[in-house]
Amino acid sequence: MRLCSNRKETFTRVDGKTWDIQTNSIGERILSEETNPKDLWLVGDSMAMGYGLPTNETPASYLKSKYKLEVRVIAVDAIGTNGILNLLKEAFTSTNSKDQPKQIYWIWNPSDFIDDEREKKGIKKYLYPIHYHLIRNSYIYQNLLPSQKANVYTSSGIPILYPKNHITYSNLYKFLNDPTLPIEKLNILFSWGMSKVGKPDTKDPNYEEAKKFFTDQGIKPIDLRTKTEILFQEQKQVYIPGDGHPGPALAELFADAIAKDFLNLP
Repeated sequence: MRLCSNRKETFTRVDGKTWDIQTNSIGERILSEETNPKDLWLVGDSMAMGYGLPTNETPASYLKSKYKLEVRVIAVDAIGTNGILNLLKEAFTSTNSKDQPKQIYWIWNPSDFIDDEREKKGIKKYLYPIHYHLIRNSYIYQNLLPSQKANVYTSSGIPILYPKNHITYSNLYKFLNDPTLPIEKLNILFSWGMSKVGKPDTKDPNYEEAKKFFTDQGIKPIDLRTKTEILFQEQKQVYIPGDGHPGPALAELFADAIAKDFLNLP
């Protein structure tokens, strides 16, 4: 899936607030038509894209307003590991050598364990985007569908550790060992997602297991879980109410961590 190109749209969130999104000619979210980011790339799914956040509350916006850093956002919501890999490879293929990034940051989340299972092959690859559009925009279509399982490993909603043979780990290994990508430029960030009760999902064991996986692959993740808990305790808007995607406080935390690493700040 890709974002539509050359669009300026406004949407309404579940909490009643609106958010806007603008894309360029290749379907990447931008801050404005004047932006021309080169050195810094942000890749991933909805968390990197800033799903549900108005333009001025996205990680990209905080990077520019606080640190004067322009970032190219190569991200699409509800996309899995292989989809992110393909986005990144396409970006490198279509980008001149003089405009290649100095560093790449991937905001990773265990939602990939679900998204990777939904990535389809064959005819389903083309039907799924239609299904995805309808389930988001058609009330009738939503009510025609059977109830969906939370995930294949738990029916209770309580986080259960995904097995080592899960497709996400296979996809991650493929991603991190792709010879066409400068993996030495890749940096992984992650934080707590939101639990069903609206708090940081500190009971999910997959974060720690994934951290071990990345470390074994030679990448030391930028772990923002403790800082996220502090922000939540301070009653900052860490998550979008009733939605679970990062709110402005978490988006700003991502931007601060990226800037600190990229600029070698203390």
